[in-house]
Amino acid sequence: MRILSIYWGICSSASIYVNGKVIAATHEERYTRIKNDDSFPINAIEYCLREAGITSQELDYAAVASEMQDFHHQLTRASKWSIDDYLKEQREYWKPLLYENKKLEFTEVFDYLKDYEQYPSEYWKNSESTPENFYEDRASILAEYLGINRNKVKRIEHHKAHAYYSYYASSFRNEKVLSFTVDGHGDGLNATIGIFDEKGHYTRVFETNQCYIARIYRYMTLLLGMKPNEHEFKVMGLAPYGKAKYGQEAYEVFANTLYVDGIEFKWKEKPTDSYYYFKEKLEGIRFDNVAWGLQTWVENLLKDWVRNSINKFGIKKVILSGGVAMNIKAMGEIAKLPEVEDIFVGGSASDESLAISAGICLAEEITSSWTNNIYPIDNLYLGAQASIEAETEVVSNLDESLYTIIKNPMAKNVAEVLTNGKVLARCAGRMEFGQRALGNRSIIADPKDLRVKETINKMIKNRDFWMPFAPIIMDKYTNIYLKNPKELFSPYMTIGFDTTEDGYEAMTAAAHPADKSARPEMLTKELNEEVYSIMEEFEAMTGRGAILNTSFNLHGFPIVNTPKEAIYVLENSGLDGLILNYYLIMKK
Repeated sequence: MRILSIYWGICSSASIYVNGKVIAATHEERYTRIKNDDSFPINAIEYCLREAGITSQELDYAAVASEMQDFHHQLTRASKWSIDDYLKEQREYWKPLLYENKKLEFTEVFDYLKDYEQYPSEYWKNSESTPENFYEDRASILAEYLGINRNKVKRIEHHKAHAYYSYYASSFRNEKVLSFTVDGHGDGLNATIGIFDEKGHYTRVFETNQCYIARIYRYMTLLLGMKPNEHEFKVMGLAPYGKAKYGQEAYEVFANTLYVDGIEFKWKEKPTDSYYYFKEKLEGIRFDNVAWGLQTWVENLLKDWVRNSINKFGIKKVILSGGVAMNIKAMGEIAKLPEVEDIFVGGSASDESLAISAGICLAEEITSSWTNNIYPIDNLYLGAQASIEAETEVVSNLDESLYTIIKNPMAKNVAEVLTNGKVLARCAGRMEFGQRALGNRSIIADPKDLRVKETINKMIKNRDFWMPFAPIIMDKYTNIYLKNPKELFSPYMTIGFDTTEDGYEAMTAAAHPADKSARPEMLTKELNEEVYSIMEEFEAMTGRGAILNTSFNLHGFPIVNTPKEAIYVLENSGLDGLILNYYLIMKK
């Protein structure tokens, strides 16, 4: 069975499922070079078909994630909105609507953002008067693009797809698993609880549209001067700099709104909106303490919800998905709960991963055969890999007076460069799916010296001063470098851990300087043999089993995809060198 599935929204993506296995998945942004591109994922679809070696007419089915999708945000291309656009939305749409009871047309307020040229260009003007049809029309647009019968295209419920993603990305099988989904909104809901039984059957046991965690976090990101739907991770990274003594006032503002009662979300005081209400009450509280209060409130809410759910349903192995599951600090706090026996969070478990799980959901619905015929998603290296011809073509154009070029480098060559304090980028192997680089499209360095963080920021990243980098840790060092008494396995940088004294000493530049925590990629040789081999050589030279890892991209751009893009970044940054599949390129 061959199923192509897409998510069409902020960070549009596509995936292809063939005979029980997801064999390819990628994001439109990696081809258009527009960060979080929300356009119809033509390039991602074409990559998936190429990787599967089929034409669209050979597909058995296709799936579109989510039964509903907002027409107005798609017409105005929300992924391209600036901070000023989000502020305008508050001032000129939500405030008049909610506080002054004025009826406004969203697209009139944002007339200047309408994009009639996006695919399919003939659709948008003709559909402005019937925006409610976009729910159904998305499936028809996909069918028409693929040249297949509309009856072969199905829409998949949003939160079901979220639940299936982390389940199939986990190793949990033949036992009951408690599934939590939490996000801003999806098909009318923003949180669910479900149970996967011993055979993989999924049953939803709770759903709500009252969990405003993500919505409030989004607009607090805006209130702190950062971009919603993109920079929430910066607020999370800022929070550890706040202090309970000074952040308690902000915490009380949040705690006076949403709370958990059993497994339900209820209100002490329901805000009129998610921006001005908080702006008035938080005025005068310093930015880091606002972040601390917000993050602490979210962590406490989620811990109460998960704890109460475990006690109610008696299932101690849990999975989480949805945009809120990207909050690695909260996931780490949930992991510490004594009620939690084991936890797994799929990599990049926000909406873009629905492209993967929508196909799995549809396969299950079509065949009525459960997990026995659907293989786990055993890694996220699902993107393109360059050929030797593609690499040789771009390398041959380099000025050899400026670069030393080593063909077919050994892992030892790379490790030696790292131990000498150099900062390298790696564009080799299949590109990762998701927002976090996992070694194949990464910038890597020796993490021992904190000064390398500033070096990398000056070279290329230009990250906010408070934001940490992250480590890749060899599997045999995870319990040495991290406080991990439950021996949890987190291969996709989705759970935050406290470091041990030895761990912080070994990877100071890859830990958070304020609380000494880390968001590790735990690496086994089976997951990525090439990166693991580099780390083995690095370990032999230094006695340490971790390297610093951050995504390979220029500030404000998506992660690199091709050798051509990788060399462009090398030439336009301070990076010392570049690892390709078949070459090591060092600046002289």
